[in-house]
Amino acid sequence: MGYVLIGTEASQFSGKARAALRWKRVDFTEASATPEVYRDLIEPRIGYGVIPVLLSDDGKSIQDSADIIDFVDRRIPGLPIHPPTPAQELVSLLLELYADEWLVIPAMHYRWSFDDAWIVEEFGRVARPHASREEQIEIGQVIANPVRDALPRFGVSDDTASGIEAHHEGFLADFSAHLRKLPFVLGHRPSLGDFALFGALYGPLYRDPALGERLRRLAPLVVEWIERVRDMRAGQEALLPDDEVPVTLHQILKRQMSEQAPVLIDTARALQEWAKAQPSGARIKRSLGVHEFVIGGRRGERSILTFALWRLQRVHDHYRSLIGGERERADRMLESIGGAELVNLQLPVRLDRRDFRLVIA
Repeated sequence: MGYVLIGTEASQFSGKARAALRWKRVDFTEASATPEVYRDLIEPRIGYGVIPVLLSDDGKSIQDSADIIDFVDRRIPGLPIHPPTPAQELVSLLLELYADEWLVIPAMHYRWSFDDAWIVEEFGRVARPHASREEQIEIGQVIANPVRDALPRFGVSDDTASGIEAHHEGFLADFSAHLRKLPFVLGHRPSLGDFALFGALYGPLYRDPALGERLRRLAPLVVEWIERVRDMRAGQEALLPDDEVPVTLHQILKRQMSEQAPVLIDTARALQEWAKAQPSGARIKRSLGVHEFVIGGRRGERSILTFALWRLQRVHDHYRSLIGGERERADRMLESIGGAELVNLQLPVRLDRRDFRLVIA
């Protein structure tokens, strides 16, 4: 068989992977993650229900949007999804960390804190495409309930709502300012940072009629970029020469460092305490309790989510591979965005993924 991407249009991480595969011109088909697909394909291969999953043409199963992108980037010839130069790759990995593990907060808030009738019905349509509308809504509610229940894990609450909206609107303003200068994150074609940010905006916001209209009103340039990323295929376009990182990205990265970095540093402290009594190979808990956090000037509580450190380790590994002038240039940029402490943070244990779960290496 060829490549098969299992996911949904509504999923942030399916959207990230799908856009990257399409741009890379990977020959793949899509399978909607219906209950039957979860039962018959995903759970037997992965061990639990999760999307996206890529089934390769030689029988491999790849789970997690970053792993899917890395897999096809290594295997499929042509322009790379990952920038091939050190500074642009560092920024791409930081933006992936931000989009995957921080912009998921406004994605969850906007989807579930307002009128969620559209997404509930969408869940039902995916699960039972041939059922009546009434049955789809009923099924959609059943699927939606545990997702709604997860909002406090991400820090979405009445206490943080205004801060989440302030953070997201600030991000949209910063990104719009960048898009006045360049059509994509790092130049004239999309790369990893584009696909990660696309995932956070396309499935949760752009496709929802009411949220999409809000996005068009607040950030029309971002909507145009979403449509470019969705529709573009790899050609002759290039990233900026000489490993240039546009200064217009700095404000986004400063926003990341001011709010996400303290959460990641505190998560590393919690992992250090938990890991003291754990052997090598121990499966890492998804949550290590709760802690305070600040978003958009509002203080709240959220779960201490360990998977974010897996994304952070990708940043660390790349940064520590840099030597000489490359490291010096990276240090200057990190100092300018307030990111030196985060990138120089020593994680208490080496992380790995085995059998599609996070473990102590």
